[in-house]
Amino acid sequence: MSATEIENKNFSVVETCTDRKTVSVRERLGVAAPCKTFTFDKVFGSQSKQIDVYKAVVEPAIDEVILGYNCTIFA
Repeated sequence: MSATEIENKNFSVVETCTDRKTVSVRERLGVAAPCKTFTFDKVFGSQSKQIDVYKAVVEPAIDEVILGYNCTIFA
């Protein structure tokens, strides 16, 4: 979140779960707030480092390309 959003006491509506495969999106803050959960192969939160994403996603794909497979990464 930007400094202005934090200053205005806004909150993040996106939460990455500890299993690193799901993302939850809330309409508003609160326990009873409606929440939708989405599942992906891998999920990286806002605090993730670029090298972590590279090692988990790109590096294995490069190995497969070298073996002759076609690979695509959507980010």
